[in-house]
This record gives sequence, structure tokens and C-alpha cells, in this order.
Amino acid sequence: MKADGKTVRWAGMASTALAALVLASCGGSGSDGPAPPACTVNGVNVTASPALIVAGMTSTLTATVNSTGSCTAGVTWSATPAGTLTPSGSTATFTAAASGAYTVRATSTADSGRNGTATVTVQGPVACGQANGVVIAHDADVTASETWAGDGITHAVPAAGLSVRGGATLTVAPCAVVALAAGASISVRDTSRLVAAGTGDTRFVTFRRADAAQAWGQLRGYTETTLIDLAHTRLEGGGAVGGANTVNSVIRVAGAGVFGTLPTPVLRVNQVVIQGSADTGVSLEDQAAFTADSQSLTVSGATGRPINVNMMALGSLPIGTYTANGIDEVLIVQNTDVFGDLTVEDRGVPIRIPAVGMNVAPVAGQTTPVTLTLKPGVVLRFPKVGGGPGARVKFGTNGNEPNNLLGVLNAVGTAARPITFTSGEANPTPGDWIGLWLNTANGSRLDHVNIEYAGAPSGINSGNCKPVGTSDDAALHVGSFSTQYVPPADLITNSRISHSAGYGINAMWQAPSVSAPNLTAGNVFQNNALCRQTFNAPSVGACPANGGCTAN
Repeated sequence: MKADGKTVRWAGMASTALAALVLASCGGSGSDGPAPPACTVNGVNVTASPALIVAGMTSTLTATVNSTGSCTAGVTWSATPAGTLTPSGSTATFTAAASGAYTVRATSTADSGRNGTATVTVQGPVACGQANGVVIAHDADVTASETWAGDGITHAVPAAGLSVRGGATLTVAPCAVVALAAGASISVRDTSRLVAAGTGDTRFVTFRRADAAQAWGQLRGYTETTLIDLAHTRLEGGGAVGGANTVNSVIRVAGAGVFGTLPTPVLRVNQVVIQGSADTGVSLEDQAAFTADSQSLTVSGATGRPINVNMMALGSLPIGTYTANGIDEVLIVQNTDVFGDLTVEDRGVPIRIPAVGMNVAPVAGQTTPVTLTLKPGVVLRFPKVGGGPGARVKFGTNGNEPNNLLGVLNAVGTAARPITFTSGEANPTPGDWIGLWLNTANGSRLDHVNIEYAGAPSGINSGNCKPVGTSDDAALHVGSFSTQYVPPADLITNSRISHSAGYGINAMWQAPSVSAPNLTAGNVFQNNALCRQTFNAPSVGACPANGGCTAN
């Protein structure tokens, strides 16, 4: 080989070419293979969920870049008109304070000429109680506390209903509309709460039918540890639970269910309207009661009664309006006895007590006197039961200590608003119910009281000095066959006893005189079958021959 410069340079060039050929055959020059295909963006798709919102509500947007090649999926976001847009990669959230249609755009970062849009419609304020078009479906039980948004948003509850469980609280915000399918109910269980959080006459919560032609079910509280708490709330067109042995009421709550246990407050109402129940407005069962701070309940348009309630919870009925229903009266259900102090206010409708016997006295093991206080205007109705007469209402018990427990009747009305005890029949007749028995009733007082259509067979055999051959049937029985309760002369004043199938007053106490005290003075007796007041029994000696009456 010549050692000239040309020969050397040629050899170097040949070596370089050979090296390049070797590298090329191995995919050389650091390359991983053929050049990747060019990036091609075909389009950008944008979705909004939900696409219809109210001012202040948030919509979530998702962008999908459709491409071939090695394009990135990145996008940039913009909105027209401007709202509050918060990007986060291929998603973003959007909200706006003003109503209108907003176009939200996602532009591909790989090809700025490619973009997609979605329209978010923002609804302005609507009148409370009106739907704004936003519907949220709820088909699962509530097991953790949550709030259903208001301001016209509709919350749809399916026919299967749902339950609030565990210790969860379901809060329904002001101006929310809860639309319940036919027969659908919201049940509150365990230690949970249902709170309808209306705040005023123009910021209320509405429960209504999803189908205007089909009634929904009820708000149901199952135990004494739950609470249904309704403020500024309207419940329209419910009360159709269906099925055998069910109570078709718009609200149905239960307490501890133990006789002798005082009622449990499990229902709070404040400015609540129940309209158009398929049957009853409210049913309080098993010693359930309204809370002490409940107020302003209106029940109207029910095909049945406004309220079903236990006797001991009767005193918890709040001030309100309970008229313009199919049957304008309160019905006492389950136990009718009074075993603790109870005050009953006039709520504008009569109280129906379907019982054979009604007792006002302490329960077994208790000795503290029990007082039933009836306020002016109260009307108690006693219908026939099982083909027989209505109740014998007994205050206290008879017998020797400690069995002579004390039950007190405090019924003081006014001339304009007397207290009335009467028949529960549509066409009342004498003897529809048995009457009142002030047995061991020390401290009782009756003023401006009407006692009507009583005097049915009482089952009492007093041994007093009533006319021979007659029975102890009267509208008002007083005494316990002993000296334990001798009434004062002013026990009953300014009152009227009428249409008794027996006596007006059957005197059953023991006293030195068989005609004292005379309880008839200052009272009116009309259309009674027998005399005004019988002779009582003598504490010493025997009855007069043939017995007799203190006042005829």
C-alpha cells in the first residue's frame, strides 16, 4: 500500500462507509426503528354533567380527544360567556351566577385547530315550590348524612322508596321539590333523622306527587330513636301506602310502644301544611308524640281524619288548623287510658274515643295522682263499640288503701266555650255511651260542662239509696261506695246533663245524710229518663224505704 495521502484517505472513507452500513443493518444511529407516523387529531368530544344547572350549582365537563398517531390527549379550556371554569386535565368544572346558555370549549394541545364544545344551561331563580328542570334521581338508601339541594331542583324518589339508616341525617334544602312516585315512602330508621329545612313563607320545602294522578306514600319514622323534623314544609297528595292492615297517612311515626311509658317526641313541625291526603294526615302510634316546640300544623283536604293519636300523646298536638277534611275529628287509637298528667287543648275539632272503658289513674306500682285537664272548648265523643254502648270513663280506683288510687278530672270551661262529653254517633240517642265515673277523684272540678246521651248500663252495683228496682245507670257517677270520696257541693257548676238513659247523677258515696251534698244546684237537667240525683248511701243506718232522689 502506498503511503501517499490519497491512499490513506480512501482507506478511512471505506472504513467509515463500512461502519455506517453495519450500524444501518442494526437500526443504528440511535434510532428505535422507522419514524413514527404523524399525529392526526380527528376531533374533540365534550360532555357536560349535568347540562342543566341552577345558579351556583356545578357542572362537570369531560373532554375526549379522538386522534391517530402519537397525539397527546391534552386540552385547554375556555367558556363563553365567562363563568367560573376550573380545569383539571381532561376534565373541568363550571358554574355561573347568572342565568343563560354557556358554551364550554376544549381545544386540543396537539392541534389547536381541533376543538369541541358542550352547552351548560344555567337556570335563574324560580318561585319556591316550582321545578326548575333539574332532576336528581335517588334510588339508594341514605346511610351517610347528605343534603338534597334546593332552589327548584327536583329530587325523584322511585316507587320502591328509600330509607334513611344508621345515624344518618337527610336534610332537604329550602325550595327543593321532592317528587315521589305512586306509593313511594321515605322511611327513617335506627337513630336517623329526616330534616326538611325550610326557612320561611317564601323558602319552603315541597313533597309532592311525581304523577299528579297517583298519590305517594308517607314519611315514616319506625322507632322512638328517630326524628322527622319539618320546618316550613308542604306535603301534597300523599297517604297512599296500600296493602292490608296499613295506615294510609302522610306522616306515620312510632314511639316506644310500651303502656305506662310516657310518649316519646319523634315528630317536630313548624309551619307545616299537609294537603290532600288519600286518607289520614298524621298518625302517631305506640306512644309517639309531637315535640314540645311544635307549632302551626295545618291538615286539610284529607279524605279521612286529620290526626290519629294515642291518648297520652293527645296533649302534644300543636296549634294549627284541622278542618276541611273528610272527617273533621281527631281519632284516639290503640290505648285510651290516661296514666300520667295530661292537658288537652281545644284544637277546633272533636276528639273521638272508641273505647268500652277508659281509665284515668296511675299504672300498677305507681301512686302519684293522675290529672286529666280539659281546656275550654274541648269536645270528647264516645261512639258505640262492638254493638254495645261507648265508654265508661273512670277516674281513680275504689277499694281500701293502697288500692284506692286517685284520678282527677279538671274540666273548667266557659259560657262561650263549654267542655262537652257526648255521643260519637251520627244520630245520637240516650244511652249511646255509659258516662263519667268520678270514683276516687278528690280534687276534681267541673264547670261549664255538657254531658249528653250517656246513661247506658254501667255494670255498677253500688248499694246506694237510689229508688228501689232501678239500676246504677247515669250520665255522671260520683263516689266509690265508701267515705273515701265525698264530693264538695260545688263539684259541678254551670253545667248541663241531658238525654241520659238513666239518672242525671248517681250518688254512690257514703255520708251521714242520704241527700247531701246536693250537686244539682246551679246546673241544668234536660230530657233525662230518671231523676236528677239519687240518694247516696248512709254511713250509719239504712236507706229510706223504697230509696229515692235528692233532686227530681
